[in-house]
This record gives sequence, C-alpha cells and structure tokens, in this order.
Amino acid sequence: MQQSKGFTLLELLATLAVFGILTAIAVPHGMKWLDNTRLRTAVMDLFVDLQHARMTAVKTNRNVIVVFSTDNSGGPDGTYTIFVDDGSRKSTLWTREKGEKVVVSGRITPGVQLLKVSFAGGVPRTRFDPMGFPNGLGGHIYMRSQHGRHMGIHVNLNGRARIVRSDSGETGTWD
Repeated sequence: MQQSKGFTLLELLATLAVFGILTAIAVPHGMKWLDNTRLRTAVMDLFVDLQHARMTAVKTNRNVIVVFSTDNSGGPDGTYTIFVDDGSRKSTLWTREKGEKVVVSGRITPGVQLLKVSFAGGVPRTRFDPMGFPNGLGGHIYMRSQHGRHMGIHVNLNGRARIVRSDSGETGTWD
C-alpha cells in the first residue's frame, strides 16, 4: 500500500473556508484601523506645521501667516500655506507676495475631510506674531475620517496648540 503525499480536496476546502472566515473578520477591523491612522496622521502633520509656524515667527522676528484655501462654497478644500510676511504691505497681509518665503505648503491626508477652520472673526486663517501669539483669541481646526471619527486642533490665545477629539463632531463636544 502506497501513501500519497499532498492534500485531499476536503482538506483544501476546509482550509479555504477557515481562511475566508478569518478574512471576513479581519478586513473590517483593518479598514477601521487604516482610517483611524489616516486621521491621526493628518492631525499630527497639521499640528507639527502649526508649531513650526509659531517657532518660525519667533525665530525670524516676523509675522508668519497660516492660510487655509477654500472651495467654491467657502469651505476648506484641504490645502494650506504657511509663509513669512515681510511686512512691506499691510494691505496684503493675508496674501503671499512675491519674495515672501513659504515655510510649508500642505495638504490634508487623502481620506480625511477638513470640516471646519475658524480663527479670529471666523476666518480660515491666522497669524503668529514675533512673540508666537496668534491674532485674536486663537481658533480651531476640525477633521473627520471616512468612518465618522472626529479629531482636531485648538489653538489658544497664547498660541499653544493641542489635539482634541469628539464623538459626534458637534459644537461643545470637543475635549
């Protein structure tokens, strides 16, 4: 009597069934993990860029402007520019002029929605002065992942940024 080497069709089907069940369980969790990672990365990247803008203002003894671009409806489109204002024209404070150094030209991570950007006066821009203080009372930036998780950044009146979270994304629910 010879022993055959290999798998029987029944063993192969059982293995494929177990693999299918494990994949069905793992894929949704993997997608949620990836979605959460994208959101955390987007928030951390912007947090670092805001800190860099603040430190550049102090280091260069100049105003550093942070401007979020808007789409046709006036909402944030996910891009932003941080530049050093040379102070030559007060009428164009929020607009980058030729020769003004771009510190960062950024884009929010794909798969993450920039919900709201609001600084002094409700506008999507701020300025850090040579002391590192923002104009007005600071502001906030809110983002949402594709699966509805919310994170953001609050900048206080001293220019200190901190990362915040919300379960619903509603006003008053950000910690």
